[in-house]
Amino acid sequence: MLAVAAVSPAQARPVSADADFLIAAHQGNLAEMAAGKIAKRQGATEPVRDLGRELAAYHRKLDVTVRKTAARLDIELPAEPNSEQQALVEQYQATSGADFDALFLGSQLLAHERAIKLAQVVIDTGTEPAVEKLAGKALPVIRRHQQSIAAAQQKLTQR
Repeated sequence: MLAVAAVSPAQARPVSADADFLIAAHQGNLAEMAAGKIAKRQGATEPVRDLGRELAAYHRKLDVTVRKTAARLDIELPAEPNSEQQALVEQYQATSGADFDALFLGSQLLAHERAIKLAQVVIDTGTEPAVEKLAGKALPVIRRHQQSIAAAQQKLTQR
């Protein structure tokens, strides 16, 4: 299990599934918007560039709802993606061509698998109806994105 480190009250994070979902969704949205912009520019193939455009646009729209919901619930959202997401964006920026496409698709598949699991936890255990509704609306889109990413990855490996 995870080790619990001592934190000051200012560093303490909410422990509810609802708050954790909103925080993770916001950070994921920020990361996806950045990743999508990079994919539009650096994707070696049209499917990757198209996915980049689609992901950036969807996550911009989703983040508006996430921020409004968090504000209504008085949940403070971080200003940037988490350190793992930031490192991945830096990897994207430093990679090009076929290597970029492989990195982008593989990492996006993993990120969407994680997002599906998190949304399902909130749907199953959340206590705030607005957050459950948000997760419920996002889940089919996340699954559709995951399928599109997997299909693009399969095409890429068949080349």
